Order: sequence, then structure tokens, then C-alpha cells
Amino acid sequence: MAVQVWIGEKPEHPQERRAILGVAQALEKLEGLFLILANFNVNGRNIDLVIIKHDAIVIIELKHCDGRVIGSVNGPWIVEGRNGEQKRLNPGRKNPYNQVISYFHALTNFLNEHRREFLSGQKANDVDFRTCKRLIVIAPRIEEGSQLDLDWKVEVRGLDELPAYMITERSSEIELSEEEMLAIPKLLHCTPWTELNEVVREDSTPATTTPTAPPWHVQVRNALQTTAGRLVAIFASLSLVLLLILFLRPPAPVPRADSPLTPITLGTSTDSAILSFNTTTSFCRWNGYQLVGKRWDSSTQSWQNVAVGEVTTGTAPDIIVALEQIDACSDRIEITWSVQNNTGRPVNLPLRHDNIKISDGLGNDYPLANDDSRPAVINVLPGARQRGIAVVRRQLAANASTLRIKLIEQPFGEASFIVALQP
Repeated sequence: MAVQVWIGEKPEHPQERRAILGVAQALEKLEGLFLILANFNVNGRNIDLVIIKHDAIVIIELKHCDGRVIGSVNGPWIVEGRNGEQKRLNPGRKNPYNQVISYFHALTNFLNEHRREFLSGQKANDVDFRTCKRLIVIAPRIEEGSQLDLDWKVEVRGLDELPAYMITERSSEIELSEEEMLAIPKLLHCTPWTELNEVVREDSTPATTTPTAPPWHVQVRNALQTTAGRLVAIFASLSLVLLLILFLRPPAPVPRADSPLTPITLGTSTDSAILSFNTTTSFCRWNGYQLVGKRWDSSTQSWQNVAVGEVTTGTAPDIIVALEQIDACSDRIEITWSVQNNTGRPVNLPLRHDNIKISDGLGNDYPLANDDSRPAVINVLPGARQRGIAVVRRQLAANASTLRIKLIEQPFGEASFIVALQP
């Protein structure tokens, strides 16, 4: 099967069990093997959730929140209910951001120490598990009005967004076979959660028997007992009345040969279908946070991909470019960028069409309007961070499910961002 759930111990709270089941059912629909490791211990640190796929390991702090969530890197996180009542997340413990950071250190240190036990000699030299992703997942979703101000180290998603995140995200330097993936939960002394795996497998198996349909008069009677059925019957009756009126009305007079012609107005076609999002802004604004970090390698005289991780490792990126937001709620698309400069010289990111190429999965291109970018070039001094907004003067095409955004040259050569658009 596509998903296997492994546990250290069964979660105590029903909400946690339901959330893990929901994650497993969502990932079961995707291609490839996904391992879900839940409620296990690493060197005295209990970890909520980890998802492993062939090209990524995602370390997750899972939180169930019935209301708007307010939180940042430091300080407590607050959940505000619909009645305005506020309660603190994790009272007496670290906030979710600091929890997932502690999970990251515990697990990546363990995997790096034991990597030669499940990876070949050459692969063990090449893989660095500090490229694992760090993610906070809010279940069942992030409510509108939530205020989450985090840095580049940790991302946050709703549980409903997790499948799309797992499709698009990967950990640099990690490429695992199924055998290598399955060795990790065994090293962590996890065991398969048999009952939950059976439920997921049964839910994904198509039914093999077709129930016998009841007679037509029984179907009609059952349908009329429902609100939808009664509405259909009323609509059908009105349609019959209108047809009778049209059939019985007198014929329209034939125009005389010398009468003036009636002008006909012809519509103009557009080059592609355009989807208007103006009515519901939550459907037209992507608030994800994708990062690309690179470091200059003087030995090869080239930019090398580097995990955007802890600076204490000595391999921190020289430059980090973040794609922070895509806003397509009007007749234009606005893309918010930020650049962190950790070098000793100024760097810049030109927000121009010759440096940033944008296209969707349908083959449509979205050239930047150079004069509308704010600013035209993001100039960043050493040790500083700056933001800017690039603008496209057209709407997002209908049915576009992904956007591919590619940096051509500045500030560190080619880099690509793929955004899964959420309807």
C-alpha cells in the first residue's frame, strides 16, 4: 500500500488519532510509498509526527485548534474561539515553533549518527539529514484571521493543505529507496499500527459488489421524501408549465421585406478562460513560505544548494530567497519576495521579466510588468533582509493547479519554486 503508519506508542487523545487517520487517508491517494511515524521517542524527546517519502523527511508538530491561532517564534501561542474566548496552546511547555525545532535536532542527530546502519558507504557520505523539513500542522485547518509570524526555519500548514505540501516539497540531499525508508522506523523502535493500517487499506479498496437498485416507483417515492427531491419535482413542474406557455403562445409576426434590419451585436472571444476570485479572497491568496538557500563554493567557483537549517552547523546559506505570498485576488497577480543576505557584500534580486519567469501547468506564461514592481530591484546590504513585490498585469487562468516560478540569474543563478494552488 502507499501509506504505512508506525508508532512508538498509541496516541492517548482521540483528536490525535483522528488527525493521524486523516493524514494517512489523504496520503493513500498519492503515488509512491509514504511512512507516517507517530508518537515515538528519540533520546528522551517525544516526537509527534514524521512523514518519510523517497525524497523528503518532514518533522511535524501537530496541533488541533478550534479557532484562530495567534503565534510567533517567541512567546506563547493563543487560540481564539468563535465566542472570543482565548486559551493558550501548550501551557507550561514550549510553543509549537520551539517544539518542532527541538524535534528537528533530536531526530536529525540520531539519523546522522546511525546513517551507516541503513545507507551504503558512499550514500552515507553524501546524505545529510539536517536537510529535513520542519513543519507545524494545524488541524483541521488554519482558520481565517489567524496571525502566524514565523521565520524561515519552520513552515506552517493546515491539515487540509498537507497532501499538496507533500507533493511539492523535497529535502535536498535526501534520496531513499523503499528498503532504506523502512529501515528508519525500525531503528527508532517503532512498530506498525496494524488496526489503523487496515482501516486505511479498506477505505482505499474499491467495492466489488453492486447493490441491486429498487424499482423506479420506490426510487421516486424515496426521492420525494427528501428536500432535494421535492425541489427537483417543483423545478420540473415549472419547466413543464413554461414549455406549455411557449408552445401555446401566438407565433411572432414575420417581418416585412422592407422593414429595417435589426442590428446584431457580436461578442469578442478572449485568448484564455480567466477565473475571477474576487468573491472569496481566501481562495485566491497563497500564503505559503518556500525557501531556496545557496552557498558560494570557492573550490568549484559555483553556487551550491544548502539546507536552510541551523547556522551552528557551519554550512549556513550565504543567500536565502523566500517566496512568501502570491495574491491573485484582482485583475493582476502580486508575488511577495524576501532576500536574506548573509555575505559580506551587497546582493540584489531584480524583479524584472528577464530575471523571473512565471508559467502555470496549462502552459500559460505570466510576464512581469517591470514598471509595477515595488521596488524594481531588491537591494540587500550585508547581514540584512529586504522584501519586494513583483507584479503581473493579468489574471490567473482558470483551472491552473500549479505555478512554476523560476529565477534566471540573480542573485545566485537558477532556482525554481513550484506552488500548488488551492481551490
